[in-house]
Amino acid sequence: GVEGAADSPPLLGLHYSHDSANRVCMSLAFPQLIKRRARHSKPDKNYGPVQKKAAVAIVLQPSDNGPVMLMIRRAVREGDPWSGHMGFPGGRRDPEDVSSLACALRETREELGLDLETSAEAVCELADVNTGWRPDRPEMLVTPFVFVTEGCPRLQPNHEVDGIVWVPLAFLLDQRHRVPLSWEWRGTAVESD
Repeated sequence: GVEGAADSPPLLGLHYSHDSANRVCMSLAFPQLIKRRARHSKPDKNYGPVQKKAAVAIVLQPSDNGPVMLMIRRAVREGDPWSGHMGFPGGRRDPEDVSSLACALRETREELGLDLETSAEAVCELADVNTGWRPDRPEMLVTPFVFVTEGCPRLQPNHEVDGIVWVPLAFLLDQRHRVPLSWEWRGTAVESD
């Protein structure tokens, strides 16, 4: 357990309490979480020369049971290294995209028919994520953007999307739903929590 967690002030909108089995439980104060994220500034990270870039939209919405996050299941396609994977709407940055934000907006509109400029509020840009290089896929720098939408927007998935799900953030924060992962990155063994 976390000592004194119930008495601690909220961290990023997370509130701690104990359930009947004395496990630490978290709940999200969604408006406070969004206000704090809106003040977030993107950290500078130098990944070196990464040629390929992409952007994704992390779309959040309040619900009666706490905030939920929009995720898609990518369609299964030969030659697509992310074929069938769960992910956020988004994709590779085209030469016509004036910015990574423009890429995230365009890709979300193409994949889901969701116009984030009119149906959501942009909250912040998060740190870039380097996908790393593997023989079966290119190294890519992905820029995530956080958006908030009220109500459930009408979604029209295109051929790139096999499924859409709104995932409760509480589910993702619950340690019972996590499994450790191991992989090799440039000759070094890496583990996640």
